[in-house]
Amino acid sequence: MSISEEKPTVSWTIRAYQPGDERELVALFARVFGRSTSEDHWRWKLKQQPSPVENVWLAVDGDKPIFQYAGIPVRYQLPGGRQTALVSVDTMASPDYRRQGLLTKVGRFTYDRWREAGVPFIIGLPNEQWGSRAQALGWEMLFPLRWLIRPLYPEQTLARRLRWPPLGRLAIAGGLWNRWWDSRARPDPTVQVQEVDHAGPEFDVLWQQSSAGVAFSVVRDSAWVNWRYLQPPSLTYHVLLAERAGRPVGYLTYRLESGDHRLGFVAELFTAPADSRAQASLLHQAIQRLRSAGAEAVATLAVPETPLHTFFRQAGFRWSWGEFSVQLVPLAAGLPLEALHDRGQWFLAGGDFDVI
Repeated sequence: MSISEEKPTVSWTIRAYQPGDERELVALFARVFGRSTSEDHWRWKLKQQPSPVENVWLAVDGDKPIFQYAGIPVRYQLPGGRQTALVSVDTMASPDYRRQGLLTKVGRFTYDRWREAGVPFIIGLPNEQWGSRAQALGWEMLFPLRWLIRPLYPEQTLARRLRWPPLGRLAIAGGLWNRWWDSRARPDPTVQVQEVDHAGPEFDVLWQQSSAGVAFSVVRDSAWVNWRYLQPPSLTYHVLLAERAGRPVGYLTYRLESGDHRLGFVAELFTAPADSRAQASLLHQAIQRLRSAGAEAVATLAVPETPLHTFFRQAGFRWSWGEFSVQLVPLAAGLPLEALHDRGQWFLAGGDFDVI
């Protein structure tokens, strides 16, 4: 065996996160993913929510983090009651330590700790770079989570793609386009929609009234909405609350992203399952706000062959730019695996993960 073919000597060890590690971890994040994050954002995402177990494990060389395996503690509604599961995020390894089995070894060590602490499952969106290691670690495919897009200024999109600027000035075409799709999902005139900057007890009432028929879901109460959408230090979400006769009937969260062209993202739309008019009222308000802010298109994520996916398709979200694979690692004995694989028993939104 030549020197170039020799296996590298493993110089790293596994340990739990320690306060102060985030400085090195955000630097590693930028190196691995090619975009920046902040220490405040790292702490908000991974250390603000209560956890029954250490949720961040590292491989370190000396005391320098060279690999992170982390999970966001999230409360889930399950058939047996509420339990805290972990949403796998930001798995990353230093490029200098490739081919040393970091994902497999640290992953197995971490899963053992989480299993011992009673965590029921790990859920996430493993990407293709995991390869066969995802299956080796026990990940099971549940169902796809698909991007859906509705153009809001189609004339601008076509003008850019065809490189013909005059086409972008045909605003009448965009107006007709939006009126057509708006007519397919008409708002309810008895529903009032307002933006809130704090989720109060009305969100707890909404969850209690609207979650009875859902077997598997994030607990979408005031604590969830405040943490996930109103407290992130690096992203600005807007939360719209819908009420009918003074009673909460749903909410929608969205954000606007600026770049070469503006895009809107609907992260979550939650109502009672059969209240399509409340869904339409919330979506109509969000689209009007995004159009006024100059968003060229709005995107969301939905599980195909579910009522929410059907609703978005009827409202003009007819295009897609791909999908994720929602996967799960069962940790607790006795989990209802067949039911977990049934997308019809879930209420799942893009905002359940950190990709929207």
